[in-house]
Amino acid sequence: MASLKFTLSTVPNKDTKKVEILARYRNTRKVAQRAHTRIFILPEYWIGEAVVVNKRKDTKEVLEHKSAEAKFSALKTHITEKGNNTLPDDMGPDWLQDTIDRFLFPENYAKPDKGELCFQDKTEEYLKYKKVSAERIHTYSAVFRIIKRFELYTGKEIILDKATANTLLAIEDFFRTEHTLFEPVQLKYRTGLKPVKKYKYAWDHTEHERAPRERSDNAIVGYMSAVRAYWRWCIDMGYTNNDPFRKYSVGSQKYGTPYYLTTEERDLLYKTDMGKDKDLAQARDIFIFQCYIGCRISDLFALTENNIVTTDNGISVQYVPSKTKEERPRVVKVYLAPTAIEILERYRSNKKGPIFPFYATGKLNGLIREALKKAGINRVVTIVNPRTKQSEQHPISDIASSHMARRTFIGNLYKKVKDPNLVGKLSGHCEGSKAFARYRDIDDDMIKEMTSLLD
Repeated sequence: MASLKFTLSTVPNKDTKKVEILARYRNTRKVAQRAHTRIFILPEYWIGEAVVVNKRKDTKEVLEHKSAEAKFSALKTHITEKGNNTLPDDMGPDWLQDTIDRFLFPENYAKPDKGELCFQDKTEEYLKYKKVSAERIHTYSAVFRIIKRFELYTGKEIILDKATANTLLAIEDFFRTEHTLFEPVQLKYRTGLKPVKKYKYAWDHTEHERAPRERSDNAIVGYMSAVRAYWRWCIDMGYTNNDPFRKYSVGSQKYGTPYYLTTEERDLLYKTDMGKDKDLAQARDIFIFQCYIGCRISDLFALTENNIVTTDNGISVQYVPSKTKEERPRVVKVYLAPTAIEILERYRSNKKGPIFPFYATGKLNGLIREALKKAGINRVVTIVNPRTKQSEQHPISDIASSHMARRTFIGNLYKKVKDPNLVGKLSGHCEGSKAFARYRDIDDDMIKEMTSLLD
């Protein structure tokens, strides 16, 4: 049996002395909820769980309370009818508050007029027909899911023709603060995270993996760049003429000085005996091989016998970088050094499929760090924390990853060649790439060598 009761808050407004009417709803043992009605009155007008106005003279105060009386009566009827037509199992934890808010503030939940396109209306078409790499498709999909949660959380769909720079600022703020909408919960063997009450509906009604962590500025710039790319596509396709990015700046990603292994450290790692740990030895070999060809780890795991070409000049690896093959497809060709050939021959076989065994990113990075520690490579490097923006010092073995192999290839090669376009040709970067600067550093030895040319 359902019951609906109302009480007055005990905390009056300091200026108006009014208090809010609070609601409490029960329906069998499954539903017991409290909510704010957003209706405020003076306590003297509250009689027997109802707003009662007995005064005849229509003063400002009386008119306000007559309006509150009518609003409260209509709200009470609406909640009762809605409750009678909803099964207890279908009432989420915020059902009562949501029912009240939708009744009192329908403009916040209004559907767009027929013919108006919303942000989500063309995302599937964009992902289907836009020629970008699978990696970027994955990123765009994740961004679109986050924005869907933003729309559910705010109760408003983003309309392409009506969005402004403030809309983009609100999206950016959501990217930045979504992690604060979760609270810790004790699971059987660990502490997990669950959405707070006001965010549970949005979280439960969208696709997601784990609760989001705090996002760095670089990540947010990347997400907003994805939104901008989609919006410009919508303009190009004629879906809207509105461009809120004219008054909004995405910004640029910022990185500290790149760190990577020296050639001496690389060689020491390769010569270190990893004992009987097969995974550790294989992860080391994968890392070292990547240090010699400079490809992304996804491209390395995709290498097959078809990518190995033997000519009079030697053995080379030839591949098309997956990240840019849809936009700028070109073959990258790297001749293998003796160490790389030695590793390659260890893993080549007559079997079809990838040359190297696959490891998940997290596991591979952990094995690489363990291998570096076993080799005694603990040189301290300075990095910039992407969240705090503060410089931090860490042993390189604690922060190494498979991507450091790519930086090792580029950084050491650049020190010898000093031509970014030539090195970029071997690493898969396009000519003049801005991203290339993240992989190499002009160190003291290079500065000394270049300035000596002045004599």
